[in-house]
Amino acid sequence: MKRASVSVLLCWFFLLSGCVHPSFPPVAASLSVVISLDVKAGTVTFLNAENGRKIARWNINEPFQGGALSPDGRTLLLYGRELDGVYRYDLATGKPLSEWKTGSGIVSAAPSPDGRTWFLGDSEHHAVRVVSRGGKEIARLSVGHSPMTLLVNRQGTEMYALDFQDGRAFVIDTSRLRVIRSFSVPKMALGGLMREQQGELWIGGHGSGSKVETNIHVYSLRDGRLLRTVAAPVMPVDFVETSRGVFVLSHGSNTIHRFSPSGKRLGSISVGANPFAMEAAFGQLYIASYDSDEIIVVDEATLRPLARWKTGDGPLQLFIREGRT
Repeated sequence: MKRASVSVLLCWFFLLSGCVHPSFPPVAASLSVVISLDVKAGTVTFLNAENGRKIARWNINEPFQGGALSPDGRTLLLYGRELDGVYRYDLATGKPLSEWKTGSGIVSAAPSPDGRTWFLGDSEHHAVRVVSRGGKEIARLSVGHSPMTLLVNRQGTEMYALDFQDGRAFVIDTSRLRVIRSFSVPKMALGGLMREQQGELWIGGHGSGSKVETNIHVYSLRDGRLLRTVAAPVMPVDFVETSRGVFVLSHGSNTIHRFSPSGKRLGSISVGANPFAMEAAFGQLYIASYDSDEIIVVDEATLRPLARWKTGDGPLQLFIREGRT
């Protein structure tokens, strides 16, 4: 009886362990995929980037709020303010990797360009935590209360942390692992774009109090000085830049705005229902429409809608993983 009881306990242990971090259907490395984080459903949906065909859907069953993709496209990270750690998955196998035991409070994540270092925005410790690829904490840098937007430059030498609550941007020297300066930005700043050739940082946001944000604030990357504002009503929250210009997603008005490289408005289109995220690849824009549970595909050159692809409930964040042979 004793041996039987131990066996039963072991079976329950492995069963419960499997429920916490199960394996999922693999996503072949050769496929170019659009990855949708469906936060309302607690799922991750993988769609073929060419035709929208569903490749896989992972039922995470955890309250994740965001994620990040490694630069090599092999590893998906998921985090959430209420989660006790950062979950990591190998896309090619669908298997979980070792969890990073960060504790709760993680609200953003961004890798260095080489993927050796990760930056995690921590709303409980009001810090950016720097961790190695293996999950070891290297440094903890004090910033604002809620560093929800993290932007790393192409060389990986500087990282900008935009605080959602306090109305400041913090610039981190990634080699010395220290905050080297900060400057004022609008409260509830969210989303940004580093335009390094122009020496500019474009910042969006929700707005504060009863005043909704209708402008993009453009700052100097050199000294944090406000250079100008660009109208993009209402609530510009996501940005992508391609050879065809700068595209801005304003989720308060369900609008994509297109600007020339110099910042001249070229056009706009109404798209989606409460869209939160946008990515660009293959001459197309992919927009996550949160309330209609779909991705809307738009032609970059004409801003003409091309297709609508179903996701899980509440797509909040998107990634493009290009296939490799």
